[in-house]
Amino acid sequence: MKTAVYLHIPFCAAKCSYCDFLSFPEEDPARHRSYLQALAREMGLWGCKLRAAGIEVSTLYLGGGTPTVLSAADLEDLLAACRRLLPLTRGVEWTVEANPCTLTREKISVLAAGGVNRISLGIQDLNEERLALLGRRHTAAQAKQALLACKDYFPSVSADIMAALPGQTTEALLATLAAVCELGPDHLSLYGLQLEEGTALHAMVDAGKVSLPDEDMALDMFCAAREYLQRQGFVHYEIANYARPGHYCRHNLTYWRNLPYLGLGLGAHSFWEGKRLANTRQLERYQRELAAGKLPVTETIPVSRRQEMEDTMMLGLRLREGVSLQDFRQRFGLDLTAVFAPQLARLQNMGLLVCDEEKVRLTAEGLPVANTVIAEFISF
Repeated sequence: MKTAVYLHIPFCAAKCSYCDFLSFPEEDPARHRSYLQALAREMGLWGCKLRAAGIEVSTLYLGGGTPTVLSAADLEDLLAACRRLLPLTRGVEWTVEANPCTLTREKISVLAAGGVNRISLGIQDLNEERLALLGRRHTAAQAKQALLACKDYFPSVSADIMAALPGQTTEALLATLAAVCELGPDHLSLYGLQLEEGTALHAMVDAGKVSLPDEDMALDMFCAAREYLQRQGFVHYEIANYARPGHYCRHNLTYWRNLPYLGLGLGAHSFWEGKRLANTRQLERYQRELAAGKLPVTETIPVSRRQEMEDTMMLGLRLREGVSLQDFRQRFGLDLTAVFAPQLARLQNMGLLVCDEEKVRLTAEGLPVANTVIAEFISF
């Protein structure tokens, strides 16, 4: 049996204006090292459980925050701890998130030598004014240089791009995508800006200092981007993700197929043995409990069979391949089309969903209103 593991590194160089993730600016190496010691203890506790159960880690993802805010020496120690404490498969997909302003040649070399074979690079935009508005600390030139450097070291390189930003037009988005595609990434994640309460950008919008594109313009951006990326040879395999053949993110496919995974680190979440688990979000408590040899889980929510079926639909419909009828039957012993008959009939009549002998998936018309379609499968 195989599973996926996520490691959370909550530190970053600066808090972006749109970010509401569990992260905080912290560049003190001593604070980094004390956190990494606690994280290693957590890896050790879970690693023992995995080995005892005969489970291997087939995908490992280091996210944040910004993992590459760590020093080269700390990154080297962290990667060594991963190899030592977790039962990694021979062909493990090992991803690290990186920001251009924190990624040096030395760190790139350490990551590649340590076993990392996939980089997810947070570019977001190539317009200097919008980068500054977002609170990004890199320039367009640094983003391009970082992507090219990563291409020299890693078999797969992904770039994150944001759409529906203040002052952004469809033409501007396409210009950014063209410039990024010219550099040869293997994977692209295209995210719409989510305006979250409590963030600096939310306050700016509330105060009328900046405005966002309206829904029609945002939809036009995504449709134009999709057409452009497909012409460039990218497969639109998930609502917000595009990849060249052979470069789908296997780690994220675990989430979208609603399969078990472990989240380690401050505030990390897991889906394990039929339960949703959440680690403490308090740094001191996280370190204290692990120092005492205890897992820092503060929330455990059992997932009912019905909830698991709904989650499988909610997540699986994000994939362009949809949800397999055969996989659903093997997993739950039930016919998907019988379990969700009313929803399927209604959505098919609206032209938003198609159900054939093999899969249930969104239509081209359903894609722009995916959230509305997916909500039909959730019990309230």
